Amino acid sequence: MLKPLRLRVAALNEAAGLNGEMPRFSWGLGGDAREQRAFRVVAGTDPRGVAEGKGDLWDSGRREGCWPGVAWDGPPPASDLSVWWSVQLWDETGETTGFAPPVRFFTGLRAEDWQAEWIARYFVLPAGRDVPQGNRYDNRFQARPADYLRRSVRLGEKPVRAFAYVTALGLYEFSINGARVGDHVMAPGWTDYHTRVEYQTFDVTGMFAGGENVIGAILGEGWYSGRIGHNQRRAGNHYGGRPAFKCQIHLEYADGRIERIVSDGNWQTAQGPILYSDFLAGEAYDARLEIEGWDRPGFDTSTWQPVEAFIPEPGAPVLDAQRVQPAREVARFAGRFLHEKDGMRIYDFSQNLAGFAELKVKAPAGTVFRLRFAERLQDDGALYLDNMRYAVNEDIYIAKGVGEEVFKPRFTFRGFQYAGLSVEGETDGEPDLTAIAIQTDTPVRGKIETGHPLVNQLLSNILWGQRGNFLSVPSDCPQRDERYGWSADAQVFWRTAGYNMDVEAFLSKWMEDLIDGQSDEGAFPDVAPTKPLNPYRLTPQPGAPGWGDAPVIMAWHHFMRYGDRALLVRVYDRLVAWMDYIEAANPDGLRVNRNNNNYGDWLNVGPKTDPFLVASAYWVHLADLMEKIAGATGRDRQRWQALGRKLRKAFVAAYWNDGKLTSDTQTAYLLALDFAILPEAMRKQAAARLEALFEAADWHLQTGFLGVRHVCPVVADHIGPARAIDLLLKDTYPSWGFSIRHGATTIWERWDGWTPEGGFQSPNMNSFNHYAYGAVGEWIWSRLAGIDWNEAEPGYRAVLARPVFDRRIGHVAARYEARTGVIESNWRVNGDEGEWQLVLPPSVSADVELPEGVRDVVVDGALLDGRRTRLAPGTHRVRFTLSA
Repeated sequence: MLKPLRLRVAALNEAAGLNGEMPRFSWGLGGDAREQRAFRVVAGTDPRGVAEGKGDLWDSGRREGCWPGVAWDGPPPASDLSVWWSVQLWDETGETTGFAPPVRFFTGLRAEDWQAEWIARYFVLPAGRDVPQGNRYDNRFQARPADYLRRSVRLGEKPVRAFAYVTALGLYEFSINGARVGDHVMAPGWTDYHTRVEYQTFDVTGMFAGGENVIGAILGEGWYSGRIGHNQRRAGNHYGGRPAFKCQIHLEYADGRIERIVSDGNWQTAQGPILYSDFLAGEAYDARLEIEGWDRPGFDTSTWQPVEAFIPEPGAPVLDAQRVQPAREVARFAGRFLHEKDGMRIYDFSQNLAGFAELKVKAPAGTVFRLRFAERLQDDGALYLDNMRYAVNEDIYIAKGVGEEVFKPRFTFRGFQYAGLSVEGETDGEPDLTAIAIQTDTPVRGKIETGHPLVNQLLSNILWGQRGNFLSVPSDCPQRDERYGWSADAQVFWRTAGYNMDVEAFLSKWMEDLIDGQSDEGAFPDVAPTKPLNPYRLTPQPGAPGWGDAPVIMAWHHFMRYGDRALLVRVYDRLVAWMDYIEAANPDGLRVNRNNNNYGDWLNVGPKTDPFLVASAYWVHLADLMEKIAGATGRDRQRWQALGRKLRKAFVAAYWNDGKLTSDTQTAYLLALDFAILPEAMRKQAAARLEALFEAADWHLQTGFLGVRHVCPVVADHIGPARAIDLLLKDTYPSWGFSIRHGATTIWERWDGWTPEGGFQSPNMNSFNHYAYGAVGEWIWSRLAGIDWNEAEPGYRAVLARPVFDRRIGHVAARYEARTGVIESNWRVNGDEGEWQLVLPPSVSADVELPEGVRDVVVDGALLDGRRTRLAPGTHRVRFTLSA
């Protein structure tokens, strides 16, 4: 029977709002049926009715088709609704599933629905801080204490429905009658706050009662006014001088009456135990200043002050419903005590991660606990802190003296694997430390395991590099004073990211940030959000080749992985504007102008690749992608076809000479071959020269950020899969395995971040959690496991299965939850004999191409003539023999 899986709206399990769009429903397929032949979607306000196929808001009726998704095409739903929906499916025999258990989404608020005001603690000095006066809140970072906000309201009766719409310029934690609402961290996330801010939607029905009720919030600085980025001349206040809060609660009573509670001048504020909480400085918390009962009824507020309601400068931002999953705590690691050094107890959490530490202590009142964090240890066992640059990353907890006390910061995070704890005063027993990893809670979609421990550790390092850097935006690193959404890092990694986790909603949100940073001339930015990178520019810093190109590349990858044309249609004109920006300055077809900060093949080792060759190669790639995007969205493809021909001709004329590229490097040939720039007659020469360069480097990597993604795909296709495996398994410098051999649990920023001969690289730029070099993950998934998208049928409606069998790897077990359903590929080689099992969900077929060197291939009991075949949905078993 056919089974619908993972019902979602706008790529989310529970969408927080629609942002003026019609709902887009999607689901995956499971069960033992061959295909989906038809479907019916119903939506309504009553989940029981929807479960029975009764939708009072929309009913698609039975519709023929196998694509697992549909857009609402009825009258638009009203705002401020909780909508339940379900889907019924028919398989190829006409058998129906019945309706799946209903799931919910919120329609959210329209701009005209908002009545709430922005509120904040009174404004003081231009820096947003109080007059220095030597009290507990005075600090060397000029960081503000957290603001505690409350509003007491009296209700005549208990409401039957209550929705809260909440956001902040900064970070917030929200409560009702002393109970925390939601499990979000770092909410509402990072956007260009001068342009837009996202709000969260909470169903708080049952949290209100008749009589007095108290709505509470704690407000931190976060990305808005706290210290972010590496520009110490303008360390903070990039968007404003003080955080602000906005909240609107809709209460519905049994008689249908609606009451609204909004943030306005009637709220009150005070300071509490959070002396400051800053991304780079850390958090200081004095438990002796805790305010018992501050967010519950019956509290005395005589010493609290009124808030100020105001319009933020330079103007109120657009309020959008949250487009992406919230950030949450996702994993915990117990601290293991190692030794004492420099007056600190050093702990190892076994995994480099982004988050914070939870501290459990028993101590007299006034005992001070200081925590410092690091990714690595020095040779003498001390924390290696130099690479943090100006990020202090210190949490301070002052005990209250009331038995066991538990502290974890609210509004700060950092990247670390080790912590050092120092204590000023007495303790009762040993402190207990636990590391808590946080990330935007993008669901894990891929699980893969191989027969080689180095590859397994590499896969783990790639996954944890993504976990540590996917927090509201895809940042470059989580530990030092940077943490920007660098676009090239993201685009080279994006195919890998999509195998690990569901990044459909994540890109939908970040694409808005990239568009918000696009200049009037059409230039996409290097980073998004853009403001902290260069706060003295009046406009965002325009992007470099490979960086500003990211929206084009990722939009296409998004379509290939999820089959979502809506995003392509939405951004098409923006992509054209970027192409116009490049073309207007480079009429001769070589990308030598408007390259801005032309980073080239960033952080390569060995010979440097000409950055103008890299730029021109990327331009060819963009022209090809724009032709495909135009075709997918019904636009004219001729402009891009003509541009591609022109750029190829110019590239060959400028950069190919006497059988070589003028920039004779690994990356130059990798780009030229993977982007299919060279004419067919030149490709064998280019591949031979690439092989010679690898031979000269003893099969070590010399690529940087832009070249690394192409290494294994090009080597496998143009030199041989065995050579790609050689590179994958190398553990001497420089290679992926080198860092693993020296204890890496994430991907390093630099191949030589640490070497036995040179020690640590320059502390001015040396992150040990940077995911770009983890781009090799896409080849492990697509070729080693054999689960690749098929451009002819985007969204994994079909699979391209070209597995690479290798005795050194032994076996691969991969399970990927595509949008269409679960795809599994499991192979094992024992001596010369091999077995492969491929599992395809309903309505998904596979084009199979087995590698050279296999013979005696039997597919589902029948001898295969050749190496290619097409497989239907279901479970397939392949037996084969490997040649010597």
